[in-house]
Amino acid sequence: MLLRLLVGAGSLIALSLTPAVLYGQETVPRLQAQRIDAFPEPFSLVRGLRELPTGGVLVTDWIEERLVALDFTRGTMVAIGRVGGGPREFRLPAQLLPYTGDSTLLVDVGNERFAVVGPDLAIHRTLRAQVGNRPYTITPRGADSAGRLYFGIPPWALGPNAPPGDSVDVARWDPRTDDVQILARLKGSERTSWQREGRPRMTPGIPMVIFAPQDAWAIAVDGRIAVVRAGDYHVEWRAADGTVRQGRSYAYPPLAVSAADKRAFVIAFTQGSPMSGRGADGGLGHTPAEFLAPERIEEDIRTNEFAERHPYFRAGGAWMAPDGALWVERSVAAGAASVLDVFDREGRLVRQVTLPAGRRLVGFGRGVLYAVAADADGLETLERYHAN
Repeated sequence: MLLRLLVGAGSLIALSLTPAVLYGQETVPRLQAQRIDAFPEPFSLVRGLRELPTGGVLVTDWIEERLVALDFTRGTMVAIGRVGGGPREFRLPAQLLPYTGDSTLLVDVGNERFAVVGPDLAIHRTLRAQVGNRPYTITPRGADSAGRLYFGIPPWALGPNAPPGDSVDVARWDPRTDDVQILARLKGSERTSWQREGRPRMTPGIPMVIFAPQDAWAIAVDGRIAVVRAGDYHVEWRAADGTVRQGRSYAYPPLAVSAADKRAFVIAFTQGSPMSGRGADGGLGHTPAEFLAPERIEEDIRTNEFAERHPYFRAGGAWMAPDGALWVERSVAAGAASVLDVFDREGRLVRQVTLPAGRRLVGFGRGVLYAVAADADGLETLERYHAN
């Protein structure tokens, strides 16, 4: 039985009368997200999304290599920039992050830099993706109101100065001063057996134990960091002054990893990973279609390492909504409906939201979330849902 509740501007959202989550004596309501509308033009693979303060939406299409501005009300789409290595160009456009002065930071993977898109929907300048003389490029997860970028430093990038085991340092970089500060240490991806034993790998593969637990994190515009700990599934809020507020554990019985889960992961990883030497100038480019052939996918499944059970939440599945709430994507079986846990600023789980089956979360706006649904040909439709 479902109870209809009014939220926002008279919109409807469904609330199950049966508690969706029970932790000891604590129950958390489950909400079924209600779709508002969908954009009429399809995409090949939505990689980044940012809702603008004006109400428009910026979207990157990884496969088509395009950056576009959408108006959902009018159903219009405007292209921004073009493919290339020039000052107003990009290759392999990926994440879109809120930046200073209502601008947007585009992660330009192919050119290994960032492009700053102004409120006028023009690319005004670029930033390098390398910090100082360090031997790695960064992929930021977010920026604060001062324009400082937050990113994770994988242990392989630090050589002899790497933290122990599979730890990852969360760092903050100020592009104006080139200053880098380490803010937190997280559990990263688990190394494979051949990495732990120092053996050379004879065939190419994914350099981690797939589905092994790892911490996730997200950044708020005021500089607070939300860390989701993989060990017992709790949230830590780390303030700019170094204080930490820790929530309770919300651990639950984990799911077993199935053959379908393995196949879905390998396909998504292969499709979304750039490959060296495949770009127009010999740099990074799309993974060739032959790597997605069924026999190649099955080979990758056989030759890579998988955990026996899913973690509590998806790797990288922490999202900071504009209202400051933290959304965490639970691990679900391949093909199952996405389940999102919503935490407040105290680390308390306040509600659980379920998307319709076949949807993939791609971003948040004011009171809304954005997801894509793929058709039989793999084309994606961008949809809006109520997030309240």
